[in-house]
Amino acid sequence: MFYWKCILISSIFSMAQGRGQGFGTGEQHWDYVEVREGAHMFYWLYYTTANVSNYTERPLIIWLQGGPGGPSTGLGNFYELGPVDIHGNIREGNFVQHVNVLFIDSPVGAGYSYVDNTSLLVTNNNELTNDLVSFMEHFYKNHNEFKTVPLHIFSESYGGVMVPEFARKFDLALKNGTMAQPYLLKSISIGNPWISPMHTIKEHSRYLFVNGLIDEDGVALLDAQLKKIKEFDKDTESEWFELIDNLTSSTSLYNTHFSVDFTEAYAYGYSKNLVKFMARNISEQLKINGSVYGSQINDLINKFDFKITRYINTIPRLLNETAIKVNIFSGELDIMCNTEGTLALINDWEWRNKKEYLQASRKPININGSLQGYEKIGSNFAMYWINHAGHMVASESPTAMQYILKAVTQYDD
Repeated sequence: MFYWKCILISSIFSMAQGRGQGFGTGEQHWDYVEVREGAHMFYWLYYTTANVSNYTERPLIIWLQGGPGGPSTGLGNFYELGPVDIHGNIREGNFVQHVNVLFIDSPVGAGYSYVDNTSLLVTNNNELTNDLVSFMEHFYKNHNEFKTVPLHIFSESYGGVMVPEFARKFDLALKNGTMAQPYLLKSISIGNPWISPMHTIKEHSRYLFVNGLIDEDGVALLDAQLKKIKEFDKDTESEWFELIDNLTSSTSLYNTHFSVDFTEAYAYGYSKNLVKFMARNISEQLKINGSVYGSQINDLINKFDFKITRYINTIPRLLNETAIKVNIFSGELDIMCNTEGTLALINDWEWRNKKEYLQASRKPININGSLQGYEKIGSNFAMYWINHAGHMVASESPTAMQYILKAVTQYDD
């Protein structure tokens, strides 16, 4: 208790504008945007602490959590890439030391974002991404200085569905002049994407067998179950992952080196400790209503349509129709969104410069004598294989993630 009192006393905050030293290092700004009548989306902006004369000299990164429904301001911020962790310790691999970072609790109903009535919660990816475009319109009006700053969108998991569609709509809004700012959306980057379930689950038995997590009998059971699955919906998903859990003795779906309950982060933003921390300590720090945090997440999950196979071609559309660069990074220890499934999907995609990607050399990522993974970059598409990491690359392999951040944004040291 004494520790938190010290933090609260030493911090500076502006209740009227939501700007100051909210929590951790550097200047911050937090606020709500009404993306639709009765739908309130929360964001938390961290201005870079890099040694620059003005923060606008560095790119702006949007971090969107997967899920859908993961809280960006909670999970992404305090467990993955924000300036400090839940204990107030400086995170060595944080993004803010290099770039400006905008955490958005999306969709409404996630984290601190909320709706006045649960009938206003989104039910599909189309509605979700419409809200994000509306958010950006308001954001640029309130933060005019970022209109000339290069923008890059990062995410993970369900971000493989959410971010490409958001980028496509945002790109159209910019090109059509409905958003009065220069065209500065440069790239999207998605970690361990959950895009096409059938591509992914077809690789599960092989992945688990090669990594010693199941034997031949387990392969036979999974392959037999796969033949029964025509569409991967909520019911088949539950049965499928329950079978994997039983066969692997509860190995984590997100990182093969751990058991299911190995860390609070994999409650995906709603573990007891993080909810308590966000609802009490952070809400008091930011002077916002802490009881909102996560209060509508169950309603959101129950209403949302997870049948997402129809979106698997959004990335090829981006590559064919826009100048937006697409980057995918994948931790090797992730079962649920395994690298093999992602590569199978990429193989099925067609885009105009795919030949350049296929002909590009796959190169090792060596940092200080340590092999962090591999990269393959051709034209406007890049793939990064990351060693020693699972679903959450930013927290599990921060050195590799810092390399990707620099390679994607090309910020100047």
